[in-house]
Amino acid sequence: MQRATGIPAPWQAAVGPAWVEVDLDAIAENVRATIALLPAACRLLGVVKANGYGHGALEVGRTALQAGAAGLGVSTVVEGLALRDGGILAPVLVFTPPWSADLDAALEAGLTVTVVSLEHARAVAAAAARRAGSAVAHIKCDTGMGRYGFDPQALAAAAAALADMDGILWEGVFTHFARGADARSARVQLHRFLAAIGAAESGGLRFSIRHAAASGATIALPEARLDMVRVGNLLYGERLAAGGSPVLRRAFALRVQPAQIKDLVAGATVGYGSEWRARRPTRIAVLPIGYADGLDLVPAGPYRRPRTLVRALVRALLGALGLHRRLGAAIGDIEMGGRPVPVLGRVGMQQVTVDCSAIAPEVARLPATIHLRPTTAGAHLARVYLRDGAVVGASTTLGSLRPEAPASPAEA
Repeated sequence: MQRATGIPAPWQAAVGPAWVEVDLDAIAENVRATIALLPAACRLLGVVKANGYGHGALEVGRTALQAGAAGLGVSTVVEGLALRDGGILAPVLVFTPPWSADLDAALEAGLTVTVVSLEHARAVAAAAARRAGSAVAHIKCDTGMGRYGFDPQALAAAAAALADMDGILWEGVFTHFARGADARSARVQLHRFLAAIGAAESGGLRFSIRHAAASGATIALPEARLDMVRVGNLLYGERLAAGGSPVLRRAFALRVQPAQIKDLVAGATVGYGSEWRARRPTRIAVLPIGYADGLDLVPAGPYRRPRTLVRALVRALLGALGLHRRLGAAIGDIEMGGRPVPVLGRVGMQQVTVDCSAIAPEVARLPATIHLRPTTAGAHLARVYLRDGAVVGASTTLGSLRPEAPASPAEA
């Protein structure tokens, strides 16, 4: 069967039968829409940890910076070094305190490090001294998340020693809300944070960047926007429960080209264990994707949780009435031509079968769309980047593909 995709033909072998499409225009629009909410002096840090939430950190990072982000945020030194290796020179904040073994590499690359204790600060200062330079650092203050960071009292007690420490530029201080979209809960932590900053400044510390709000609190608690916000979900167009969210576009789509479409007779079975049996003639599509690629391993049919089953029944009813779009897609849904199709039998490692009897044959041959959390999509799946609806590049296991570059190893 010929593949019906918008991927350039020379790239298709490298991309494979299943791929992630990332709409870079959506990323840029989401950045601009979020910046429009912020006070004039408040900056936006684009969070690209976990490979850009599964979208691809380099391409997303470049796009976010071009759209107005002041810098990027990552979890680990390794992620920060990958951005530097990709040519990104903008400020990069590493949220997780680096291991001692990683400090030299982090400072050499000009990454901004997070400091969470007086002992850790001394290690950073020692690494800066080894380089005969200085480190740019942000202090993490734990105001209720219960993870790493100075307790407010510990920060006040250590402030004088931190202020006198050679080799560290204390650029920023931040905290992390446990329930950012809950304004009441986040406000309690915000008050603790501001009090902790006041106490630290009384001890001689000074900060140019105070930041507390991630995506949820950026929307739910405007007073938490301070000098900078850390935007992840908003960047990628993920829906938030908080009201007042800007109009966003989801940037992620998982596509898969059907490997085969065929008709089954009544009584035929599908999948391991023969757990699904056709009650009537059924047209199926075999999709070359499975739990190794990020699909939920929970089987279909009677093995699904009641809540999931009820939702599937409601979607089936709305689909029959032509109203399926009213409910919106759920994690795990598979669509053909914008209509949900049921999974038949167990999800295999790299195969899943769907009922496409209600889908026009010419539509069923087009790539299907699978809804899942971007971070669960297998890292081995190609990321295909779009601008103005056209493919402008791809990141595959064979490397990056660009229009001006050789499209395949055979052409190199």
